[in-house]
Amino acid sequence: MPSECLAALIATSTTHRNQVHDCVTSITISDSTHASDLISCSWPRLVKWTLADQDSHKVQTISVTCDMTVAAASVLAKVSMLRKWHLYLECIELRAAAAAEIAKGDWLFLEALAFRRAKVTRAVVQELVAANWPALTLLSSVDMPVDMEVLALLSHARWPQLAFLNLINVTLPSMPEGKGAEIEILSALSKLCSQLVLDADPQQTSSSSSATSATLEWVSLIALNLTFQQVDTQMMTKLLHTAVNQLQSLILNCVQLDAAVTLQLTKSECPRLSSLILSYNGLGSAAVSYLAQGKWPLLKLLILQGNELEDTVLDELFKGDWPILEELQLTVRSLRGKAVTK
Repeated sequence: MPSECLAALIATSTTHRNQVHDCVTSITISDSTHASDLISCSWPRLVKWTLADQDSHKVQTISVTCDMTVAAASVLAKVSMLRKWHLYLECIELRAAAAAEIAKGDWLFLEALAFRRAKVTRAVVQELVAANWPALTLLSSVDMPVDMEVLALLSHARWPQLAFLNLINVTLPSMPEGKGAEIEILSALSKLCSQLVLDADPQQTSSSSSATSATLEWVSLIALNLTFQQVDTQMMTKLLHTAVNQLQSLILNCVQLDAAVTLQLTKSECPRLSSLILSYNGLGSAAVSYLAQGKWPLLKLLILQGNELEDTVLDELFKGDWPILEELQLTVRSLRGKAVTK
């Protein structure tokens, strides 16, 4: 059924539409914008539906904005794609029953799944991990609960290619002193992927960090983003002690870094680090001076924006050992002529 016919059918009277729906077993649409309309309708005999193969070199994307009822999820699960594709769920509410239907999708080529607006609950995660999606590489979610129970569920998911976890609006749970909950969770996350983003809600971030006792066992983590998380010296020590040799990208934006944490980072001498982003942390001249004293053989990108540094830090930076640095971004209060000419 071409997209034009589908649009026309949806616009017809309910009686006529139902009569046609009872006969349809397969649908092909040429435009993914019709996906939500298709899913929101009832198709009693539908076996599969797909997108027309317009550009074999372009990854196809299906974005769903309709209410994700159980019936709609059942229709969504029948999509059949014969090459890599991405699924974006824009719906606000996703219940466990609907997630169970989605998990039935025989999606051998699903490469990325993003919950852009849907709030993913623990019950939803429990249903999704039953899905057999062997090509899934990226999972992105907003407000997914991150605790050891959820991570235990994710660790049993049949997603052998999962490499990127992008968890937005997430705050690592705070535990009593000595429990090290944040480190335990980061360790578990690191076993699930090689590139991890934990972007917290700044309004809910705890004012204290208690990651002190657990032992990390990084497997292949090469990129770590802990935006808005609380990172103290002890946590930085444990993170870098085990991830230092393979880490290539480190983003610590708005994590309230101080000079002591920066010194610990410098001492670690991450040999493969190519990107270091430390924006909006209130860093002063001492912290930047520590960075300039480190060894950064592969560092290409250094971003220090939003730290309101004095222009004297430029003198320190110019003294640093940055053999292949390509880009430096920083915020200074004012620039002297001497600093500009350098």
